[in-house]
Amino acid sequence: MKDLKVNLLLLILILSFSVAVVLLRPINLGLDLKGGISMVIQPDMNYSLEQEYERISKDMEQKFREEGIRVLDVVASKEGIKIELLDEGHYTKLVSLIEKEFPRFTVAGRQKGEVLIRFKDTELEQLKNGVLNQTIEVLRKRIDELGVVQPVITRIGADRILVELPGVLDIQRAKSIVGKTALLELKLVVEAGPREALQEKLTKDYELLPDQTGNEWFLLEKLPVVTGADLKTAYTTTDEFGMPAVGFELTGKGAEVFARATEQNIGRRLAIVLDKRVISAPVIRSRISDRGQISGNFTPEEAKELAIVLRAGALPTKVQFLQEVVVGPSLGRDAIEQGIKAGVAGFLLLVAILIGRYKTAGITATFSIILNALMLWAGLVLLGGTLTLPGIAGIILNMGIAVDSNVLIFERVKEELRLGNSVRKSIELGYRRTLSAVWDTHITLLVAALILFQFGSGPVKGFATTLTIGTIASFISNVYFAKVLLELLSKLKFFKV
Repeated sequence: MKDLKVNLLLLILILSFSVAVVLLRPINLGLDLKGGISMVIQPDMNYSLEQEYERISKDMEQKFREEGIRVLDVVASKEGIKIELLDEGHYTKLVSLIEKEFPRFTVAGRQKGEVLIRFKDTELEQLKNGVLNQTIEVLRKRIDELGVVQPVITRIGADRILVELPGVLDIQRAKSIVGKTALLELKLVVEAGPREALQEKLTKDYELLPDQTGNEWFLLEKLPVVTGADLKTAYTTTDEFGMPAVGFELTGKGAEVFARATEQNIGRRLAIVLDKRVISAPVIRSRISDRGQISGNFTPEEAKELAIVLRAGALPTKVQFLQEVVVGPSLGRDAIEQGIKAGVAGFLLLVAILIGRYKTAGITATFSIILNALMLWAGLVLLGGTLTLPGIAGIILNMGIAVDSNVLIFERVKEELRLGNSVRKSIELGYRRTLSAVWDTHITLLVAALILFQFGSGPVKGFATTLTIGTIASFISNVYFAKVLLELLSKLKFFKV
């Protein structure tokens, strides 16, 4: 009797806690229930590859000259790095140097005076995976800054990313934040003027970029003074005319480089370049260390969005939107209503069958199912899970699983009663002799749910989450506490099965 009282007290505490969580804390709703935006994004791997080849080609050219290998030019493209040799006799020395100093590369082709090298296949695959993972990480940071609750950002296929933003319905704003590369570079200006005049002065160490309107052009040093990678933070502010602007602070290392560069170039213009467009190009009046400001006729909303993407970091490459879907909240509302109707109808039918078949024992099973549902819901809330339409299906399925355990136990208890055992002994033997089968079914379900969660995405993960929490709740409520309730009925001489 003492153990029964302890178990009943524990049951009341768990029930009270679950009810309190359900009533006081709202659950996160998924895209299909709350409405929002779903996008499929593909990073531009060719652009990223070309940028990587461009970066490495500079080091290669310098190394070749240091080793006395006579080269006319080293040109990078998305196909690889083309090396133009002045002396064919240096080919063997060139290949040997590449194998030693640049082992990630292999010779892909050779024509008279020209050698084409590119990344090895393993390195290429590693680079693509790195770009994809970095893109996902940057997107996650940006979306966290937006304050979206329970977004879905996951890889699908070989080179695509699924982004789901529940509660966000402004597709253009979402695309401007998610899709902006936000590559910030501060570069020294060589000259400004008409494009045609500057084109004649363009060399491989310079680049020609337009301003935001495309009317003015700037000839800039290709090597930036600092980049977005040197940013510590970015925030909205106002410029000297009271217009919205974005202030930024540099890291310790970035501040040192910036201070040295501005001190040595007082009187020159410094271009603030964002995604290959010059936002502004002020004159350096004095030494600047760790702070700066980006102004460019921004609206308050544009300044806020730019600060968000700069804080989150630049995407490693351009991205392409392959699919955009806006799910209205009315669709989610209809899905919730239909899900509730289906759940209530299924529950009532279940209760009728249980009580009709198992009498007072059916009442304990009904109470166990209610406790199971409350624990499942509270578990989703406490773990920060998201309820989706497949998740509702998982809850309804869980009710069926819970009943399955009860039916197995009740039938065994009836068998023990037919063998002439007392009610108390029949309950004890019924549970003991079915426990191994119940364990097996619950463990099998948990394994299946965890596999779905690990390898699934979006709605599949929602289903797996509810199935996992529901399976654990089912065992606690429909095995442990159901036995406690049956023992209570036995003590009160109210047990019928």
